[in-house]
Amino acid sequence: MEVLGRLPRGMCPPIDDLEARGTELARWRAGCIITEAGRLVRVERRWLGYRASRLRVWWERERRPSGPAQCELYFHQPLGRSGFLVLGYVRSHPAASLATFYCATLALDEIARLKRADAIVAEVSNARLSDRLLLRWGWQRHCHRWRGRHYIKRFYGNFPAVPQAWRERLLGQAAGSSTKEVSGRQPYRPS
Repeated sequence: MEVLGRLPRGMCPPIDDLEARGTELARWRAGCIITEAGRLVRVERRWLGYRASRLRVWWERERRPSGPAQCELYFHQPLGRSGFLVLGYVRSHPAASLATFYCATLALDEIARLKRADAIVAEVSNARLSDRLLLRWGWQRHCHRWRGRHYIKRFYGNFPAVPQAWRERLLGQAAGSSTKEVSGRQPYRPS
């Protein structure tokens, strides 16, 4: 199913600098933000939004992805709801740090700013993402009567400023010559 949404490599080159190609990125309806070591690697365009099932989440948790300690954040803009972005799915390597995930969420905030979105919505199923952490990052509980943990990050024209240190990390791997963890700490490794 994932292959259906991905565009062929040569058809649309990925974006590794949000500022330089922001107007192009603002026209995309769906994409995947890839971060590693607390820095943006690239944003890939997708035809369709990524919709994960609980079975898919279980499968990937059991399979434990191999490869680099990256975080992939899938987003899309629903048809008929141009004022909203949906954070559809986050896939991260067990060795990926919190800084790597946070960089992906900041990139999503920047994409929302470029698209002039009113809000980002998400359903959070990972218990390691506490309500307190999400509240600190600007997310609020939403749709209390629905099953699951639904959150919304509202903007309505007031987009938070990205601190300068994080803005440099959003310039992509081209600007950062090192892939060493930016915070200097070891990534979290569950036992």
